[in-house]
Amino acid sequence: MNPVIHRHLPLTPAWLQWPEPWVWLLLGLLLLPLLWVVWMRPRRQTVVRFSGLATLRGAGGGMRRRLRLVLPVLRTIGLGCLIVAAARPQRPDESTHVFAEGIAIQMVVDTSGSMRDVDLSPPGEQATRLDVVKEVFRKFVVGDKELGLRGRPNDLIGMIRFARYADAVCPLTLDHKALLDVLDHTHIVTHRDEDGTAIGDGLALAVERLKDLKRTLGTGEQLTITSRVVVLLTDGENNYGMVTPEQAGDLAATWGIKVYTILAGTGKLVGPGFRVPVPEKDLKRIAEVSGGKFFRATNAEALAHIYAEIDKLERTKVEEKRYTRWGELSHWWLVVAFGALALQTLLDHTVLRKTP
Repeated sequence: MNPVIHRHLPLTPAWLQWPEPWVWLLLGLLLLPLLWVVWMRPRRQTVVRFSGLATLRGAGGGMRRRLRLVLPVLRTIGLGCLIVAAARPQRPDESTHVFAEGIAIQMVVDTSGSMRDVDLSPPGEQATRLDVVKEVFRKFVVGDKELGLRGRPNDLIGMIRFARYADAVCPLTLDHKALLDVLDHTHIVTHRDEDGTAIGDGLALAVERLKDLKRTLGTGEQLTITSRVVVLLTDGENNYGMVTPEQAGDLAATWGIKVYTILAGTGKLVGPGFRVPVPEKDLKRIAEVSGGKFFRATNAEALAHIYAEIDKLERTKVEEKRYTRWGELSHWWLVVAFGALALQTLLDHTVLRKTP
């Protein structure tokens, strides 16, 4: 999709900044202490003579004189805020717009009874083939630094599972959390009448979901689909279904859909400690006619490397543009300045007025 994906970054550590050359106005704050010297310096005042002070002792003149110190404080706050406002404080709000050309990927996973085999297990573990596949699938989607997987955040990914029958269990989506929830609830078939391996039907269903996919999605800024891909994993040969692997491969080639095929496991278990190899012909042909590639995974590590190679072969093009939007904060400083100066004027002419 060539959406524009908006990622708003946290505010920079210096959340309050000033543009040049206005920042030099802040030097005016250094003059405020000098103004205090001027305000507090004793000055010659008009004198009113009284015949006695007894009448004035209860008037609270001393308390009022001390309260009048509030006036220069308010005046200082007002002037300081005016200086800061004149310097134009601003707040940076950084955002990143990501323009991405995405890939549509259908994951087609075998869930037949043979996927209970544990021959893909990592050393010291007893994990079924399907469990190993699910773990690698998850890393392919979200990323894994150790394997060199960067994740597929800009790709549409869907999932189809098949045994005797094929089911589309998750549509193509950018909501990879929902996809992984579906993956977690994917299990090997338990009913005998559902068991089997319908490779052709699984691939044909994947092609059906991809062939009519529009090249662009959304409105305005759009996500451009540059490639449509199927990753098909199975551990056996086709033995059920209405569509043969050969027909499904030709169908994928007709619609320009690339298919990567993976044959998992060390072979079919036919007796205690005895396995027979699974024919590779169908999977190799599907990959060849569609322009994809055939892989064989005999252990968990090999499977992880296969997905890492597919990840490198099918990458999205991402262009990132970063923008900074500046928000003016002067108005808040002006509100405080005028409030302080207005309060100072009001007090100076009312309760804290000076007589004479």
